[in-house]
Amino acid sequence: MGFPQKEWLVYFYEAKDHHWSLRFFKKNFKHCGVIGYFNEMDTWMLQEYVYGKLMVELLTKKDIESLFQFIKNTNGKIVKVPVKETEKSPLPNLFGAWLKEHSCTSYVQRLLGLNHFLIFSPHQLFCALKRKGFNEIKL
Repeated sequence: MGFPQKEWLVYFYEAKDHHWSLRFFKKNFKHCGVIGYFNEMDTWMLQEYVYGKLMVELLTKKDIESLFQFIKNTNGKIVKVPVKETEKSPLPNLFGAWLKEHSCTSYVQRLLGLNHFLIFSPHQLFCALKRKGFNEIKL
């Protein structure tokens, strides 16, 4: 059947109703998630990990325009990242998952095929994607 997704739009923004522990995260980088467009179905899909739940939503064009406006209004960022094979890590996967499971950042890393043990926050993920040469989309 194959996987139709060719790239993800990874978004980062300031979550106003965030958990108390996120106060240590960099401003405008409290949360992250991904958006994908499927040509075959002419639809957008949003995936994010929120409060221990994996949220998957199909979005209309109006929904996606509202989401982009929300991200822009909260001084958020969007980075375009192509789908690729999972990177190999020098550490066993179980070790990395044990220490940093259950965050939006670790979920997005898995979805993108990244395996960076020392990325814990959305801002660290943003910086890692920029260092890899992925482009930020201007809103």
